[in-house]
Amino acid sequence: MTSRFVVDLSGLKLAKGMEEKMAKTIQHAVLTSIAETYTQPEIALRFPKEWLGLVAHIDQHQLPALDKQIGGMMR
Repeated sequence: MTSRFVVDLSGLKLAKGMEEKMAKTIQHAVLTSIAETYTQPEIALRFPKEWLGLVAHIDQHQLPALDKQIGGMMR
């Protein structure tokens, strides 16, 4: 099973700087939840520069492909 969560706030007009602050808040919430509940082997994380978010996977070699796939869906 693949878990993919998307938060699309493109319909909101956010004050300057709020987009990055909101992204950091969401990343923090996800990382905290993973830390509290994740019991499998180590995970690899990537924080893409091209879009706000994060990619977590147990195989670090799959991160670039996942990043590209997700980023392509956002355009």
